[in-house]
Amino acid sequence: MEFALVFVVFFLVFYGILTYSLVVAAQHSVTLAAQDGARKILQWQPGTASLAARAEAGRESALSQAAWISAMSAGPVQVAVCGSAGALTSAAGGACSGLPLAQDQVEVNVSYAYGAHPLLPSVPFLDTALMPASSVLSARATVHLGDALGGGI
Repeated sequence: MEFALVFVVFFLVFYGILTYSLVVAAQHSVTLAAQDGARKILQWQPGTASLAARAEAGRESALSQAAWISAMSAGPVQVAVCGSAGALTSAAGGACSGLPLAQDQVEVNVSYAYGAHPLLPSVPFLDTALMPASSVLSARATVHLGDALGGGI
């Protein structure tokens, strides 16, 4: 009898710690993906000064950084690379933040609907307490390209 009570409490504490750890790891990866995507946009793309080529490289970099999340949960990681005129490229339905951007500014938005696609199977009554179904992990990184684009915008 005592074992059953202690085991249930131990299991719930262990499950809570594991769930919280995976949420923190996923948020860290989403943030790192946005930052890496923005850094990739800053890098010179050989043979072209096109903003579209830079945006594609940034999107691919962000997707590869967060690939483990999609592999573990089968839920999509949404990425959008946006300029002052709107979306330059996106993946899995990623959207721009809607915040105003300067002419030479680019943003990378990465989001993951953790509540809809949790990394661990949910335990009844705990799933809503730990992470509601509407929970979305998201990150945004912006870079100023300066005059490096010239007429490439």
